[in-house]
Amino acid sequence: MTYLYEQYDVQEKHPRLFAIRTEASTLIETLQEVTTHTEFVTLAQIACTDWIEEERFELTYLLTDRARSRNLMVKVPLPRTGGSLPSLAFRFPQAEVMERDLHEMYGIVFEGNTTLYDFVLEGWHDIPPMRREFDTLAYVREHYDFQRGRTDGKDVKVEQKRRREEAKKRKAEAQQQAQTPEGAPHGE
Repeated sequence: MTYLYEQYDVQEKHPRLFAIRTEASTLIETLQEVTTHTEFVTLAQIACTDWIEEERFELTYLLTDRARSRNLMVKVPLPRTGGSLPSLAFRFPQAEVMERDLHEMYGIVFEGNTTLYDFVLEGWHDIPPMRREFDTLAYVREHYDFQRGRTDGKDVKVEQKRRREEAKKRKAEAQQQAQTPEGAPHGE
């Protein structure tokens, strides 16, 4: 940990969770330094946050130490359009699948990853579905007919709300009955 504090502005998020920031241009160098000079050696996850208002993504590379007791987040900003990151598959084989998933779900390009083709969304030709501008409801309404075959004509959202309210009412009644002494009429 001493190396991290000497080289980077380390934020302690929690006693077992730390964060540093770097740029896309220095990502590989930063990760090589960290994995060489600290105990943080395993890439556990790559996550993405879509800051649409700021027109950027923030990727978080989560590294775990050898003992699996502490984690380090390496945060990297990336423009939402035209930005790319170097692939880490040469250093962390598991990064290949993580990058492939992020490419498909957010449209992020990882230079050097040769597997950035259909992964889960076969034949997908729309906006990547995890980007905040993707309208899930509009997509569902356009591509799926959930009313087909239904004869009750009920709105699903309205029906779900009604059922939740009924369940709350039953729970409240059960709690009230549990608090009423046996043999005593209700309301006394």
